[in-house]
Amino acid sequence: MQKPNAEAGPSSDEHLHSVTRNGYTYLIDSRERTRRVTGSLTMASMPLRSRTAQRQAGGAERRASDDGGHYIAARFNGPTDAFNHFAQDAKFNRGVYRRLEDEWARSKRLGHAVSVKIAPEFGGTSVRPSAINVWWQVDGHKSSQKVSNETGRAHHG
Repeated sequence: MQKPNAEAGPSSDEHLHSVTRNGYTYLIDSRERTRRVTGSLTMASMPLRSRTAQRQAGGAERRASDDGGHYIAARFNGPTDAFNHFAQDAKFNRGVYRRLEDEWARSKRLGHAVSVKIAPEFGGTSVRPSAINVWWQVDGHKSSQKVSNETGRAHHG
């Protein structure tokens, strides 16, 4: 398993604005890329999705092998705003990232407190992350993982 990049996320000289939705805080850069997401997970009784935001995730950089996925899943009350969506390699979205979300959901169903910090990595001015750094805590016990968002690359986990 590859450890997350401790330096992942925005640099101190970037212009960022903060948006909080459904209890999650998003730091968004001047290119409208989500640079960091933090929050304590909650379970949605009726998850809401934006098919439009999912379809448009990644814009012109979206690949044929991509899904439009969430930083914070609908089942955790992730917002339907575009900043909560990104172009995800389908194997990433349906594999290692889903397994992480399933692990978090199991912990929540068992009554545990789960908090997350997600920091995508971008190459240059790209709006499509090349990797996602994830840190999470379950009742204070810390874990972390770095996941490649590239087709054909190993999906660490």
